[in-house]
Amino acid sequence: MTQQATVFVALSTGQNIANVLPILELAHPENGDQVLWIESATAKKWSAGAIEVLQRHGITAITTLEVSDDPASLQQALAAHDLVKNGTHIIKLIANGGTKLQMLAASKALNGHLDELLYNSDRQCVVEHDRYGQPVQSVPYQNHHITLADMLECNNREIVPGTERCIWPTAQVPELPRYGTDVEYTRECHLKISEWEKNRPNEPKKAFSYGRAAEIHSAQGEKFRAHIRSVCGFDSSVKLKKSDLELIYNSAHTLDREAWKFQKKNATQKQAPHVGRKLEDAVATRVVHWLEANPEFSRIVQSAWCNVKVRQRGSEEDALELDTALLLKNGILLHLECKSFDAHIKDMNSRLGELQRSFSQLAKIAICAPSYPAFNRDSWYKKYDENVETMKKWKQFKFVEFTLPDQPGAEGMTFEQALENWLKPYLPMVS
Repeated sequence: MTQQATVFVALSTGQNIANVLPILELAHPENGDQVLWIESATAKKWSAGAIEVLQRHGITAITTLEVSDDPASLQQALAAHDLVKNGTHIIKLIANGGTKLQMLAASKALNGHLDELLYNSDRQCVVEHDRYGQPVQSVPYQNHHITLADMLECNNREIVPGTERCIWPTAQVPELPRYGTDVEYTRECHLKISEWEKNRPNEPKKAFSYGRAAEIHSAQGEKFRAHIRSVCGFDSSVKLKKSDLELIYNSAHTLDREAWKFQKKNATQKQAPHVGRKLEDAVATRVVHWLEANPEFSRIVQSAWCNVKVRQRGSEEDALELDTALLLKNGILLHLECKSFDAHIKDMNSRLGELQRSFSQLAKIAICAPSYPAFNRDSWYKKYDENVETMKKWKQFKFVEFTLPDQPGAEGMTFEQALENWLKPYLPMVS
């Protein structure tokens, strides 16, 4: 007997990964399963990437239904569609898409035809099955093969090839690096960077705008203008625009400031011991060891990555970099942003915004910084600890302490216990 085919009805949305996952989990294209993809006028712009992902995973029978933003229009068009009217398919509606009124309209249109509602949970790593008159069933994800690249494609983003590494699942568990394991070596790394920072000039700051500086010291302002005329080959009769002078003035300061930043970012090991890279490697390796040792948690993780650069598709400019990231089976991305000394709230908020634009509004950042109470008497540790206390006040970010093995940090937890605490809410509570 031929198995009855299923039609998955999905309403396009700005968070299309929530539509994609239940389909990839449950669809059997070999049995004739297909997708009816509804695009409202507003949501149409979000569809292309998600449809490409479905097709790449073998779901090629996709019919698009274009409607206006008006829920009544959607209800009428869906109720009249052949895939609904002919009564030969099992109909499943993905409840994650569209506006609330559009989803209500879709439910009304499918009244009498609907087998069940499917919902990609925004917390637990489950797909929820809601059949009329029955308790909702929460079923853990286990069949789909979504990738990090798929996630990004749904949002018109892509991985910049070159540095990215999928660190889990892995056939070979890496050895723990010396940093973060060897106590004295770890102390020495931080001591060296502390000494380097002491001898480094302060970040250059512009004291005044061009207009204010020229007003305060008019003679020097005239010298500045005369020099510009000389360099450009102008005689004294040429009047220079204030906006051009301001641009040159600001550009010189920008060069100085960016060179200061670049020196630290690109310093060689001889110039400055780069604790940041050591910390990133140690965090990534400890995450892999933790996943290998904790199957309860590894079952909800689709993959783990490090050193991933992200950009908008077709762009040459990197928009985001992931130090260590966990992609959960319900499509939520958890990113460990490693900070070896300090961080700036404006920069962190910018990173969070881009992370959520690239993956979903449910993506989270945890600031991961060393916590070594054994070093609290060291001279360098006091300033570092002050920076950490500042970062802990930023409530939009989880704070995960990176600790020496089996040694709790200032919050009383080891790094592994902090990971467990972060991921525990995503564990399935199967009904």
